[in-house]
Amino acid sequence: MLTIINNNTDPRFNLAVEEYVLKYLNLDEDFVLIWQNSKCVIIGRNQNPFKELDGYFLRKNNIPVIRRTTEGRSIYHDLGNINFAFVTKNHKNKTDNYKIFLNPVVDILQGMGIKATIRNKNNLYIGKDKISINYQNTYKDKMIHHGIIFVDSNLKNFNLVQHIEKVELVNIKKYLQQQMTVSMFRVLFLHQLFEGEVGNKVYNLDDLDLNKINQLVKKKYNNWKWNYGESSEFLIKREYENRMLFTLIIRNGMIKDITIDSFENTIKLEKALLNTRYDEDDLRKMLKPFKEISIDRMIKTLMY
Repeated sequence: MLTIINNNTDPRFNLAVEEYVLKYLNLDEDFVLIWQNSKCVIIGRNQNPFKELDGYFLRKNNIPVIRRTTEGRSIYHDLGNINFAFVTKNHKNKTDNYKIFLNPVVDILQGMGIKATIRNKNNLYIGKDKISINYQNTYKDKMIHHGIIFVDSNLKNFNLVQHIEKVELVNIKKYLQQQMTVSMFRVLFLHQLFEGEVGNKVYNLDDLDLNKINQLVKKKYNNWKWNYGESSEFLIKREYENRMLFTLIIRNGMIKDITIDSFENTIKLEKALLNTRYDEDDLRKMLKPFKEISIDRMIKTLMY
């Protein structure tokens, strides 16, 4: 088993590293990756961020949304948690078998004095407190198991960013017998996984690797079409100042059908918004010529 020492905290880059190792790094070795992300929300492959996330809170707090390739719920990340991923070949007996990957993690945590256990198949708990969420995905003859451990994260933000079911989480910091920073925990966690033999187990990304990873960042993880445009079709119905009733059908992140019920002449407004991205900046640009409306209030009506 090899590892990649990755100190980059850009979630777009880190998701690209995961995908690169899974799909393109064809070595006859399994990998374990450990990293931290700056604040962001990572959404599941088939989630709709427009419906499930609080877009106003995200924009106000400059929190980006990035779509991952695995299923599951949206997860708030910051530098207070660590991410780990196992990438392995010959996954026939490993798919949906979370214990294979979580048992070593449990052993490490218990060695730190944390009485962690596996519950509900893919989560780690201390008693009734959830401390880790895990997901899996397969690609050809390989699979990836991705997990996150909450060490000293802003867990209040975890629930503030989303409209969907709230989750009760706890940081493991208060359970650690030895006080340490998140970075220290990350280093210790990695060394424990390799039983202290990390030095000769490091794969160094070369220029060809980094070029492919950065292409994935540009074309996918930093691309609005992937992060938002991959959302399922949905309908919204909103009223603006008792003047206009909007009915919008959003498909692939675009306003593909629009009806405005109003006593006012709204034909030009309908034409302007049709085929516009359902995105605040794009909507502001299209609404700018309409002096008879308040753009801020209209944006709040249509999006938030």
